[in-house]
Order: sequence, then C-alpha cells, then structure tokens
Amino acid sequence: MTGEGPLMLDRILGQVDEEPWAEMLHALDHLGGLETVAIPEAEAGRKRIRLTTDRGRDCAIALPRAQKLTDGAVLYCRDGMAIVARIGGGARLRLVPHSLGDALRLGHWCGNLHWKVVFGEGWMDVILDGPEARYRDRLRDLATLARFDIG
Repeated sequence: MTGEGPLMLDRILGQVDEEPWAEMLHALDHLGGLETVAIPEAEAGRKRIRLTTDRGRDCAIALPRAQKLTDGAVLYCRDGMAIVARIGGGARLRLVPHSLGDALRLGHWCGNLHWKVVFGEGWMDVILDGPEARYRDRLRDLATLARFDIG
C-alpha cells in the first residue's frame, strides 16, 4: 500500500475467539478495520512468510520459535486496524493404514519425505503442496512395505 516496506508481524497476540479479541475484532470488522492474511495450510508451519492482506497491505511474518501460526491468530492490532491469519484448507490426500505397524511405517515414510501431515483417529492427511500424482507415485514405492488405502 505504501513504499515503506512490509508491516512486520512478529508475534501472535491471541486468538479471534478469545477475550478480549472476539468483541474488539467484531467491532473493527464493522468499521472496516479488520484485514486477513490467507496462508496455505502447507505454509502454516513456517516462522517467516512474506504476504499481502486481503486489502493489499504488504506484510512480513517473523514469529519466535515458541509460537505456532494457527487459524484465527491475531497478528496485529493497533490504530483501529487488526490483522488475523486464516489458514486455508488446501488439497489433501487421506491415507488409512491397515494396522498399527503399517501406520508407523507410513508415518516414518512421510516424515522422511518431509511431507506435512495432519493425524486423525486411524488416518492421516497429507497436505499437498504440489501435484497429487507426484505424491501417489511416491506412495506406490511404499506399497510393498506397508498396507494402506488412499481415500
């Protein structure tokens, strides 16, 4: 928006659903003072990201190691303006191992490939940051070591 460089967002102030943020952000939204930054889920683990808000403001996130970027994180609130992080769902590939041993091998494999995953009860979702076919090709290599379904 200006030629001054990016707005530095160097810490998480709170969550949108926590007090005092919930009411304050609701009021700012009505006044046009709430901006969001859309972050793909595959990028949410990063500590440093350069991006633009939904209103075109140039921002640079630089979080301390102890803080984790989550959906609804309040990154800025000053002078009648706030910025909130929105973590996008993005494409996923669900893997369902047949046994505990298969789950361990599958998890180990995905970790070695540095794939970002979300674990659930009896399944894991691989967050895709490239073509799905590339992931399926790599999983074919694992088929002789672990039994799992893709679905």
